[in-house]
Amino acid sequence: MKATSIPADAVAAAAEITLLLRRVLEGENLGAKLKFDYGAAGCVVVDGRKVPNEVHNRNEEADCTVQIDPLLHLRILHSEVDLTTAFRQGKMRVMGDVGVAVGLTPIVARKNQA
Repeated sequence: MKATSIPADAVAAAAEITLLLRRVLEGENLGAKLKFDYGAAGCVVVDGRKVPNEVHNRNEEADCTVQIDPLLHLRILHSEVDLTTAFRQGKMRVMGDVGVAVGLTPIVARKNQA
């Protein structure tokens, strides 16, 4: 069986996203649990059921799970790629309560403009 290597840039992107979401969600309350699943590169979970939000990398069940490449996700968070376009092109998959993922979008946009 051939071992699959995880690209270092994907792991680095997941780590950067974790830090970015911790900063962006400071003082905010998502009210639900949202997971970004990066496959072999890991995941980022935003536990908005806790006050304040907890952002971590433990693989847990969530109200909404978004499967996405971490490099693409980072580009979306930096407003380099349009979220809607990425979704329409099938570059991400949302499972569970879509409203949870939608709720994060204005928070990130507001913090990026600040």
